[in-house]
Amino acid sequence: MNQHLTPEQISKWMAGERTAQEELHVRECSQCAGEVEGFNAALQMFRGSVRRLSDKETGSVPQAIRHSRRVQPLRWAVAMAALLLTVAIPPYRTAMKQRHQQEMAKADAALLEQIDAEVSRAVPAPMEPLIGLVDWDSTSARGGGNKTR
Repeated sequence: MNQHLTPEQISKWMAGERTAQEELHVRECSQCAGEVEGFNAALQMFRGSVRRLSDKETGSVPQAIRHSRRVQPLRWAVAMAALLLTVAIPPYRTAMKQRHQQEMAKADAALLEQIDAEVSRAVPAPMEPLIGLVDWDSTSARGGGNKTR
């Protein structure tokens, strides 16, 4: 390998993704070996700082463990609420649908009664006052004469 490792190759090296050619180059090239070692030292320092800060903040028990103890009952409550909703919603929707159908059936029945009453009238409502002016005797209708009052 004639060239030095690129930053991308060094990152892959730290992640454990290295080729045999890159390993040979790092062993032979003091500059690339120093880059890899410096990167490794920086990661070790960062890891140590994070651990010290975590221990300082939480004492002996890591914060993630203490946090999970507080959150676990909340998770169970949320899971139970979701389960309750999943079980309760379908019967509720069915009941609401049946109620709506019953209301629609009542409205349809009332409309049909109104239509039946209008259709079964001998004379339309606006002409009812005129019924008293005409005699609807069937014998006079056959004879062709209409009596008026």
